[in-house]
Amino acid sequence: MLFRGKENLYINPNILFLFMIMENEKSRIGFVSMEVLISDLRNYAGGLGILAGGLFSAARDIRYPMTGFTLVYKKGYVKNRIQNGEIIFEEDPFDPEEFFIKIKRKFCIDLENMKIWFQAWKYNLSDDVEVYFIDTDIEENDEKIRRLSDRVYIDRDKEEFILKRILLGLGTLKIVDELNLPIKKFHLNESHCVFLAIELLKRYQNIEKTKNKIIFTSHTPLPHGHEVYEYEHVEKYYKVPDIIKSISPEKLHTTLVLLKLSSYKNCVSWKHWLIIKKMFHDEDIDYITNGVHTKWIEQPMRILYDKYIPRWFHHPEKFVYAGNIDLEELKEAKQIIKKKLINVINSEAIYNKRFDKTSILLVLRRRITGYKRNDIVFKDIERIEEISKRYKVQVLVSGTLHPHDNSGKKILKYLLDIMPTLNHSKLAILLKNGKPYERIAVSGGDLFIHSPIPPYEACGTSWMRASLNAVPVLSSKDGGTLEAIVDGYNGWFFGKNILNPEEFNEKEDIKDFYDKLEEILKLYREREHEYLQIGRNALKVVGSLFNTHRTLTEYIKRAYEK
Repeated sequence: MLFRGKENLYINPNILFLFMIMENEKSRIGFVSMEVLISDLRNYAGGLGILAGGLFSAARDIRYPMTGFTLVYKKGYVKNRIQNGEIIFEEDPFDPEEFFIKIKRKFCIDLENMKIWFQAWKYNLSDDVEVYFIDTDIEENDEKIRRLSDRVYIDRDKEEFILKRILLGLGTLKIVDELNLPIKKFHLNESHCVFLAIELLKRYQNIEKTKNKIIFTSHTPLPHGHEVYEYEHVEKYYKVPDIIKSISPEKLHTTLVLLKLSSYKNCVSWKHWLIIKKMFHDEDIDYITNGVHTKWIEQPMRILYDKYIPRWFHHPEKFVYAGNIDLEELKEAKQIIKKKLINVINSEAIYNKRFDKTSILLVLRRRITGYKRNDIVFKDIERIEEISKRYKVQVLVSGTLHPHDNSGKKILKYLLDIMPTLNHSKLAILLKNGKPYERIAVSGGDLFIHSPIPPYEACGTSWMRASLNAVPVLSSKDGGTLEAIVDGYNGWFFGKNILNPEEFNEKEDIKDFYDKLEEILKLYREREHEYLQIGRNALKVVGSLFNTHRTLTEYIKRAYEK
């Protein structure tokens, strides 16, 4: 509690930031992201949108004032299905009228030789937290511009790609200006948001004033998080000031610019921090490790946690008491969720054999793409068949695939090709997006597989969501798992901790994966009590530390209220 009086002031250091909030109750943080997972909508593609939605939920829980900005993707991300052995890519539409409040005015941004009109939709998480969605599908625009806010990361050409990013940055500022929103700082979630910072610099004509308004988080070491544009392509629509060209001379390197225009910049795990510092030679960059919200916990676990850890939902730090949970009751709750996931698999997935509750269920729930290695369990068919024959293994690969991701297509095609050849292993592919599928996939397995090729995973959040449901994780040594997992205590590692991609040895890595997998399956079959303890320890460590309440609190202390 907080106690104020004329003579004394008691401050709990853990909630010191609440006093800062009291000093300026009207001011807010503007959180800008290309994707956001809100409610059950498919307004996201993967972990970036899941994280954004989790931070908004945490802000709602602690009553920290925050306003989000993104585009509304009426046609969603992508729906994948398999037809006659071929991968089909379809739209995944929704009607914002059913979920959002329409702002009763229209907005316009002036670009070189063109205007973009848009309307805005609003979603209220609480009195303190709201999200605005930018929508260009209105009659004032021509057909090309109306399509700008159609789909997440799926662009018809380079022109649409750049215009979306300009729209996100300038559209956010237009909403803030015309609705007179009291935004004290903008938190830019990945380099897609660079045009907001550039526009503020054009307004202020002062780097220090601009920096005081900008917080920047980098979310990946991979190129798609560090976009580079030709100036001639950008300046067809938007004049870039000379000072930006002096920072990034030949092309507009978005991350390089944002590192110079931000008062606080961070990576999303300790290892990610080491890599980005080396990539950009920036010693001032910090790191705040990602977390996940407690909303990802499945219902039977919620009932169990209510019994043993009161008030856990809004106080996830209380998961340090997870050791109090009775293991037999934990086993029963996990079996209920596993049965639910198996029912989903048998009714909605593509599989070679029906899944059952007696076989050990391995789950890989990630966006399907090359570096995440969604096919790792089947890299050596003979080995996994031998393991499955001994331990009865069934594997769920779940996620969605971008239509232009050839590495992901290769993985999915491989899995489809080998599926009929498997005699002892069961394989299912669930190509579904959305919160219900995300939650049941991470919560219903016996073991969660997190297998990115190091050093390409910045943090990862799927393994965190599994741990919150007491599902232990087998992970490569990459991303945030290095800060959370103690091998054999609350999960397991395989492979080596690689910082230089040239040092990665795929053959050795895969062998170590299978060796560790066999060790884990043997433990599951022969000493189930110990296996359950490891799942409970995962909840204890990951739940109490790697949650969005802790992540948001760190942002507040280090960046928002500094």
